[in-house]
Amino acid sequence: MKKIIITSNTSWFIHNFFKASIIEFIKAGHKVYVLAPLDKYSSQLEDLGCNYSSVVVHRSGTRVSSEVSTLYSLYKHISQIKPDVVLNFTPKMNIYSTLVSRTLGVKVINSVAGLGSIFTEKGMKSKLGKVLLKLTQPLAHHVVFQNNEDKEIYLANRLVSPAKCSRVHGIGLDLASFPVHHSIDDNCVRFILVARMLKNKGVIDFVEAAKKVSEHYEHKNVLTKPAMTFEFSLLGFVDEQNPQRITYEQLMEWDASSVVNYLGETDDVFSIVKEQDCVVLPSFYREGLPQCLIEACSMGKPIITTHNVGCRDAVDDGVNGILVTPKSQVELVNAMVSIVEAGHQRRIDMGLLGRKKAETEFCHLKISKHYLNLIDNITLK
Repeated sequence: MKKIIITSNTSWFIHNFFKASIIEFIKAGHKVYVLAPLDKYSSQLEDLGCNYSSVVVHRSGTRVSSEVSTLYSLYKHISQIKPDVVLNFTPKMNIYSTLVSRTLGVKVINSVAGLGSIFTEKGMKSKLGKVLLKLTQPLAHHVVFQNNEDKEIYLANRLVSPAKCSRVHGIGLDLASFPVHHSIDDNCVRFILVARMLKNKGVIDFVEAAKKVSEHYEHKNVLTKPAMTFEFSLLGFVDEQNPQRITYEQLMEWDASSVVNYLGETDDVFSIVKEQDCVVLPSFYREGLPQCLIEACSMGKPIITTHNVGCRDAVDDGVNGILVTPKSQVELVNAMVSIVEAGHQRRIDMGLLGRKKAETEFCHLKISKHYLNLIDNITLK
């Protein structure tokens, strides 16, 4: 039995994205500890069998006193638990927890689920982030990436050596919880975007494209019987701490006065997405490998997403979905029209090819085995 600490900047992230692998860790006889901020998912992590401790993390990172408080809290918990290994998620924890863990002589594995804004934005915060990465990431015993582009950036910047890194396809998904489910053939085509409600997730592009697709078919329906109908939906929470957030007021305005419905947030994504015809993510954010796209593949839903880091790893263009240029509303509209014109059976066929991709690449059993093997190898040294 090994003591494994998992850290993240939210309990929500660990529960929603790494739950299936945590279950495998516990089945293998290991003791799992979670260090993350307290939210409504913290108790659910305890229900899984984890030992949970609250760590305050200010994601904006603008006050020195709050950052010192986070470092101290991590130091206190890690020194008390005396783990065999610490597994970090999210950029801030990759930096802070690596520094603390190595100070205490604890083995460290960092998981890079996208580089976020550190390598895409300019300014003091981005520069400081790069400096901290260069100081801390070479201290990790291993770094796991979700796409090759992020791996190459780390290698090019000498943040990790080739011998100390590997790549997996996403963070893993229990495919049995997201079975194939065909939408009904009722002459209504349903598109949904599932993500945090952020501008750089392409939410505004989705809304504008939805309006144009609807307008396009309003004219075409005059000549078509029966008339084609559509539903365009947004599903996900408002990230109040994120400067890229779409406000709740804006979402309510779209819901009331546009063709787009805002469905709020849910803990049961399957129950909503199973009835959709196509999952859309026009992201221009530096993704790892978006969980919503992995879930779409598993459920047998065709995908429209951008030819962007992480996103393109979920789609074989023209096979289980369509790739478009980031920020191109014209291409997004054309892709949505193509999905409509493909017809119900073709959409099902594309989705089934996505399911095969999920079975080959995204199953949580492969991901958890990868981490368990790493933990065994690192702790034996």
